Amino acid sequence: MELNKLTLAVLAATSMTLVGCGGGSSSSSDDETADDIVTPDPLAVYTDTAWSAGADELVGLTYPQNATNGDMVALKRSTGSDDSVSHTLMVAPAATKEFTAVEGVALEKDYYRDVLALPVSGTVEGEEIDTVLIATCGYEEASMIEGGEIPTRGEVGPQAVAIEEKVAIEAETHTPASLEIYLAGTDISASLDISDEIEGNYSLVDCHSLGGLSASDLSSKGTSAYEVDFFITGQDSTGDVAVFEASLIYNYESNEVTETEFYELDDNKFVLSAIDVGQESDYYTTMTIEGSTYLLEALGEEGIVLGNDGNPFTSESEEGATIFDLAYSGDNLLAVSGDAGLAGADFTGEQFVMLTGGDYENCVDQLAVNGTTVWCHDSTDEGTLIEFTAPTVPQSEVVEAPDRVAARSYEVSKEEAEQIKAELEGAGAEVEVK
Repeated sequence: MELNKLTLAVLAATSMTLVGCGGGSSSSSDDETADDIVTPDPLAVYTDTAWSAGADELVGLTYPQNATNGDMVALKRSTGSDDSVSHTLMVAPAATKEFTAVEGVALEKDYYRDVLALPVSGTVEGEEIDTVLIATCGYEEASMIEGGEIPTRGEVGPQAVAIEEKVAIEAETHTPASLEIYLAGTDISASLDISDEIEGNYSLVDCHSLGGLSASDLSSKGTSAYEVDFFITGQDSTGDVAVFEASLIYNYESNEVTETEFYELDDNKFVLSAIDVGQESDYYTTMTIEGSTYLLEALGEEGIVLGNDGNPFTSESEEGATIFDLAYSGDNLLAVSGDAGLAGADFTGEQFVMLTGGDYENCVDQLAVNGTTVWCHDSTDEGTLIEFTAPTVPQSEVVEAPDRVAARSYEVSKEEAEQIKAELEGAGAEVEVK
């Protein structure tokens, strides 16, 4: 049985911190009547009414998978006048569409990026809860896609390209990035260092994207447990950019995580950003290198699924696009970057194509999907979301191989020759067709 994306987070949070944590749900006063409760009119679109243009960025957005009228979840980064950076985890109920900070959650790392979420119902400390579980990644220094340095001996920056020589960095000089898990409305939380202690002493020191998480029930194998896997991209402790996979086994009878492992699947010297589950492979991730934009199913030239020269969002030919988010709606793989526009993956044409004909032309930064309904950050009205029906990504026609085209052309030419022969023979000429 396949389970919801980020079931992992639910399991980890409840098993690791349930003991000693009380519920955080609130109730109304005994003197308060239904007439005293004022329900605000819902906003027309999802909105952060506290948004500060020029100071705030949207660095995470998700709709709880398979939820019905679920809370939209967002992650906001704010830069103060003194250049200090802070982050706010926010939820917006479907009934009001207004984003507010998740009560009781203080994000203490210097940087955070990306969020994933699931609707959660159950009992915590004897209280029935109906809430949302949220996972995000925290780290100490700006990543390369945020303008942080790449450890090279040459020029560095957010649009850096190939790293000519890897510079080893001692793992102990970096604090590992952490997967942080919060159950909204409760005191339940968990924090897991993203470190590979199986294949080597490697850690992720920052995160570029979370995605492609799945879970399965092992009861058919005689085990009362879930097996959970997901992917993370980020810079590792050697200076390379890597794809990590997390794998957990959660026993739902004893309510505990019995195994927790992070694996570094692959690394490279290029700029990797968004990641999601792949169609024909484990994952898809995006890469920027030498002025081009790529979608990969494995790191290296052999893993290229499609690519564009330059930036498909701006038509800039000198620099590739750093894609911040990938999301599937049915068979359509959609992408957004820091530049306005919505791109789709044309797999047969082997390139990203820009989608036109709707408000989604103003999409930027982040995506959230629920079936065929998609939301994105509105570049023309920051702090609000655009809601739209997922457009179909046009796929190029399959072009036949040259030898097949030549063979078919030969057959057509021969048919024409036979017709000419018949016409000539009817006129009394002797003709041989070769």
